[in-house]
Amino acid sequence: MVSFREILYPAITLERFKALRESDDAKRICFGSIHRNALKRGDGARSAGWFNVPFAETISSVFPWRLFRNTKGQFGGYYRVVSDDQEFGEISQWLTENADVVFIRSLFSTAVAACEHYVTSDKRSRIGELEHSAKYENDSAAVSELVDVLEGIYRRMHDKRRIDALASIPPSTPGQQSLPNLLAARLAERLGVPDLTGRLRWNGPKPSIKELSVDEKWAALEGVGLTVDDAFAGKNVLLIDDMYQSGSTAHFVGGEIRGAGANDLHLLAVSKGRRDTDNRK
Repeated sequence: MVSFREILYPAITLERFKALRESDDAKRICFGSIHRNALKRGDGARSAGWFNVPFAETISSVFPWRLFRNTKGQFGGYYRVVSDDQEFGEISQWLTENADVVFIRSLFSTAVAACEHYVTSDKRSRIGELEHSAKYENDSAAVSELVDVLEGIYRRMHDKRRIDALASIPPSTPGQQSLPNLLAARLAERLGVPDLTGRLRWNGPKPSIKELSVDEKWAALEGVGLTVDDAFAGKNVLLIDDMYQSGSTAHFVGGEIRGAGANDLHLLAVSKGRRDTDNRK
């Protein structure tokens, strides 16, 4: 028998994650690029306009207006009929304010990245450049700028969500500090919430899994194992990562945190890989 808690906070499993990745639906929404035309003017007689997005997971809880499933027509997704010019203007303003954010289709309650990592096939975005400098050149100024960026998104997306704690993806080698660890520690300090990254640890060195399939990635992570203590029980947790590609590691870690008794899980990444199909199969 399924418990009430399991309904509220379902387990994050390989089966659920694979079903999400293997669907043909879009995996990201960005109103500054691929979905810049999500809001369109109507004919004036029936409505002021229409708003359409390909999925509702992770975005419906932060979008201030209710979305409805599109059960008619060929495009699917979710929509809203914009009732009047005032609402049209308010939605337009919200989209402009959040044009930089990438909404990621995931099993987290909300999942956003601060930017698309690349703006073209060979050119990083501004924040993507900061991430590269912080991660590979130990640029302290770039780290500070990234914390500013993440704090700004947190204020927009998470301030009203009663986040109890932050945590980051643990470093691949126990005892070392990675960029997500540093960002989580500094952001937690600014926000005045605990950073529980130290209450997570891989049980051994984590191998490189970038080129593996989702099944192989999950099996490799299970093979290493992740220890999570009871500090997460009953808490709403925001997980910090640097670059979100397939999402396998983030979902595996999220699943272990959920298994340790965490409630709502949210994800905030610095950047999102540019293609929806990255490492999908």
